[in-house]
Amino acid sequence: MMKKNTFLLISFLVLVFHCQGQKKEGYDNSLLEQLPHHIKLSWETSPDHSQAVTWRTRSSASKNYIEYAEATASPFFEERTIKIGATTQSYTSDDGLWYYHTVNLRNLKPNTQYSYRVGNKDHWSEWSEFKTATGQNEPFKFLYFGDVQRYIHSLGSRTLRQAVLANPDSKFMLFAGDMVHRGGLNKENWNEFFPAGGWMFNNIPIIATPGNHEHLKASSGVDISPLWANTFAFPKNGPKGHEEETFYVDYNNIRVISLNLNRYKYPEDRREILEWTEERLKEYEGDWIFITHHHAMRGLARNRDSGVRFPEFQTLYEKYKVPLVLTGHEHLYARGRMVMDFPIHVVSVAGPYQNAIQFSDWIERAGTSMQLYQEIYVSENKLRYVARTVLGEVYDAFTITKNENGEMQFEEAPDLPAESLIPTKDFEKRYDKELVKTYEADKAKYLQRKNR
Repeated sequence: MMKKNTFLLISFLVLVFHCQGQKKEGYDNSLLEQLPHHIKLSWETSPDHSQAVTWRTRSSASKNYIEYAEATASPFFEERTIKIGATTQSYTSDDGLWYYHTVNLRNLKPNTQYSYRVGNKDHWSEWSEFKTATGQNEPFKFLYFGDVQRYIHSLGSRTLRQAVLANPDSKFMLFAGDMVHRGGLNKENWNEFFPAGGWMFNNIPIIATPGNHEHLKASSGVDISPLWANTFAFPKNGPKGHEEETFYVDYNNIRVISLNLNRYKYPEDRREILEWTEERLKEYEGDWIFITHHHAMRGLARNRDSGVRFPEFQTLYEKYKVPLVLTGHEHLYARGRMVMDFPIHVVSVAGPYQNAIQFSDWIERAGTSMQLYQEIYVSENKLRYVARTVLGEVYDAFTITKNENGEMQFEEAPDLPAESLIPTKDFEKRYDKELVKTYEADKAKYLQRKNR
């Protein structure tokens, strides 16, 4: 009996010890906090000759470094590595003091794979790889995501995983804002978003535009969270005072222009961004331009104003025949043209938080109550766009082609599946009675318009 009781006591103590060790999520573990984490790739300068790397540590350890070398199949390359010290900023968030580290590697060879790790003498990350752009006009693809924002750890993460597993050769990941719900906080925000991307962010660069939820107040356009600049390293080629919020990246034969139009309501900011954007559109001589900003050009959630949000920018996009404008904010899917020609506006959502839709006249394809990611294939005279559900099923697809005169033509893919127009689970609780009552009638009018 004594042996049995002793065994039960030991088992109980082991169970208690194990449970205590499981109280915290992995990103709160005190040992893991000392290791470099939230590691991600982006660009400050040319993608064919540089690579920016950012990460975070709990301890400053006096100095953090990056070590890198041209990648080889052999593991015996460490003696050839180059070591560079990082620029470090400290910031106290809701979960304590952190140190944010940045290195921009320059003078790299185009079309070359490199191995790298970050840390210091006591704590180093695993070795990861990146590959510089070729700088040439050649086919490639990238991924585009709408809002991730809420329930990132449990549900938003699956969209990122499935997109990259299906497209491991993507050159970068473009996020149209609201990656998190509270941009000034780490808990349940950045502490979920970066682990959700994990090794993917170590190997595939990010381009992101600020959403309203990356600001300290979601309704403000000025007070962007300090964690934005601490966390990312984006180009400082935007208007003065808008660095790393409004910027452009030239990748091979395309230009991606990211605009922080959260600042639109401030006249001076609006003028500066508008003038800067026109110059970037006017000067570019490559093949394709993509515009990204967080808010869709028109409100689409059922309880929002459907008027044009940024009329001067809409006019500018039409004047320069921008092919694609990639946005989020509405927590649903919509694709269409507001004029007969271009641009094509896309609104998407990667995370689980969904809104019911209003069926605006400009929409050519709609979707609700789905998590989606988008593949965009680029070649000299053709863009191919594919929106997929988190299960990998094609939901929307089209092509834009250019003739020898540079004139663009749009063609929707045939045999697309029926549109998913299911209201949100809590539709009747979240929306006014009139908005609920008229939903089915509005949907019928939308489908009738499309089937004429």
